[in-house]
Amino acid sequence: MTLGRDERNEREGARRRPRWMTLLTVLLLLLGGRFFVTAVSDLHRVATGRAEVLSLDGSFDAQQEALLRGQVVLGNALSRHRPVSLAASAVARLGLGLIYLFAVAAVFSGDARGRRVALVAGLAGIVVSAGNALFLMLVVRRMLPWLTPMLADAFAQDAARSGRAGFDPGTVAAQARLFLVDVPLVVTGLGVLWSLLLIAYFRGRRVRLFYNQPRQADHV
Repeated sequence: MTLGRDERNEREGARRRPRWMTLLTVLLLLLGGRFFVTAVSDLHRVATGRAEVLSLDGSFDAQQEALLRGQVVLGNALSRHRPVSLAASAVARLGLGLIYLFAVAAVFSGDARGRRVALVAGLAGIVVSAGNALFLMLVVRRMLPWLTPMLADAFAQDAARSGRAGFDPGTVAAQARLFLVDVPLVVTGLGVLWSLLLIAYFRGRRVRLFYNQPRQADHV
């Protein structure tokens, strides 16, 4: 009797969505929305050929403005000189964002496919992160020599508008590599870790109980 009651209690507890599942699903929603919005923006930029305009008024500190300006200059340069590469990157991010959003809908609606879709989202995240790392190393890094003078000119204009001192050429080159290659590579590495966490959690016993799936069903 006690054993049967314990088993029933475990099953009932498993049917209540675990807090960690809720947290990870909310993060999936935020990341999926971000991937979707940025990918659509990049695809629109490639399709229309319109450069993004960013007006900085000195409300951010110098490093924040340099980061924002660097992203805009890079995006405009990619859409003009490497449109196929930018479009491919945007399509990959768009697909990943849609997978994330589908996983969120499946988990929150109680769909039996929620666990498997979350595992697919984790695997897709690793693939897209690997592709993004190659994109940064093979495309963006090779653009730095001729992109740096464009950044220097943009930084000088921003500094003049905000009344701040500009960056010297050596600093601009260092900032370009830091903001356009090094930091995005670190973010890509964190994306891989996030995907591994997603896979590890949704393969776990608590989630299998929630979806009433035996251990042999661990495959996606």
